[in-house]
Amino acid sequence: MTTPPDPTGDTLPPPPGFVPLPDSLASGFNVASGGFLVAQEAGALIGGFRVTAACCNRAGFCHGGRLATVCDIFLALAVVFREDLRDDFLPTVSLTMDFMAPVARGVWAELQADTLRITRSLVFAQGLVTVDGIPAARASAVYHRTPPARDSANSMGAILRALL
Repeated sequence: MTTPPDPTGDTLPPPPGFVPLPDSLASGFNVASGGFLVAQEAGALIGGFRVTAACCNRAGFCHGGRLATVCDIFLALAVVFREDLRDDFLPTVSLTMDFMAPVARGVWAELQADTLRITRSLVFAQGLVTVDGIPAARASAVYHRTPPARDSANSMGAILRALL
């Protein structure tokens, strides 16, 4: 017996190369909000998630709070990955979102990030959420730097590099 195709797209697989975050990086809130997957492309961390019914508002589009949550967590991880920061954690100081287009149920939303500046105490980053290469949301974030991880082999960046 074959299973009929899912017209909602909720069960479509991710694109090749995307893997779940390891348990040590998938915080309770990230998991509770649906989480996201990661991959590496040209030395940069990229993220993505399938927009399922659990992500959507009453209109059937991805809720802005879901997009903001994913961007907040992803931007911090992407900076740590690319810049090889040894910070144990990057608490959010500021997060600004610009929503440019609705993100429909069933699509694959992909995340990209750029590091803007790193100071002794702050990290500045920006990123895009795209669907089929078209920008749907822009995020700008500032994070507070924390003391380096005691065991740099278990820093967030080292864990991600080992995964990918």
